[in-house]
Amino acid sequence: MTNYVIREKSFGYNDEVFYVIGHRMSNVFDNKQQAEAVYKQLEIKAARNFFLYEVESLFDADEALLKKLDDFVFSRCGEHIYQEGGVSRETLPESLNDEDTFEFIQLANMQSYQLIHFDQDIKFYGLWSVKKQAWVEEHDEFFAGLAYADQPEQLKTNVRTIFADYDYDDIELKGSFEDLSEQPVLLQALIKNNKALKYNNKSQTLIIMQGWEEEGLYAVNPLLKQPLFEIKEISLDEIQTIEKELAKQYSYDEDEWGAEEEGGEDFDAEALELIQELAEELELSDEQRAELFEEIKKES
Repeated sequence: MTNYVIREKSFGYNDEVFYVIGHRMSNVFDNKQQAEAVYKQLEIKAARNFFLYEVESLFDADEALLKKLDDFVFSRCGEHIYQEGGVSRETLPESLNDEDTFEFIQLANMQSYQLIHFDQDIKFYGLWSVKKQAWVEEHDEFFAGLAYADQPEQLKTNVRTIFADYDYDDIELKGSFEDLSEQPVLLQALIKNNKALKYNNKSQTLIIMQGWEEEGLYAVNPLLKQPLFEIKEISLDEIQTIEKELAKQYSYDEDEWGAEEEGGEDFDAEALELIQELAEELELSDEQRAELFEEIKKES
């Protein structure tokens, strides 16, 4: 049996365009036609709400592509979206029907969702923090997602997020080679041949250097008596539950933020801009930026 999953793209903003910073599972179906219908409507709704001049693919498009897109829109509804070398209107024309809007999305490569499918018995693997006894989350400005994949080795680059458990500093483990590993000879050999690892004989301390990101940590973890992380199976239901909770951290609830009240939209934009400025000034990490966002959200 096949599952059909709609993944929603999450966007960050860099003062010019919105760019993709992550994905979350939005809906799961066992019926292909239903999944395709829902996916299509989600894409159309998202495209109609996007300011065209802030769509990354259009911002980066050359004149030939913009003219091609303009010709398409004009041929379908008699209105233009391009003039004098750039996008000439904020949003897609209301007169562009759903079918043509969906086709435009594909031509412009401005998808806000993904529709993927996989066998029901597929296995997913998540990154587990031994120190926190929790699934590892990844933060990027205004996005939090779960680190998981359908192949364990695909999580190698995600291992660098374990350094967040240690304040983004080098990880220091006290003990002799025999204390640290059931295979002390292999551990010594690995340290000797891996630039991301050091051992201080005087203090008997293994140092896993943060500057090399995941390289040393990923290599040494299997040799440790007390691993710093695990890669283990996680169910689709658990992924959905966790991602729904993470989504709430960065969602703009209209009642909570007062988006429907006068000036509500301006407040959102000002808050985002303030966080970005503070984060850059303080040189905050992605997770620290996320924490700052949460604090400002609570205060508001």
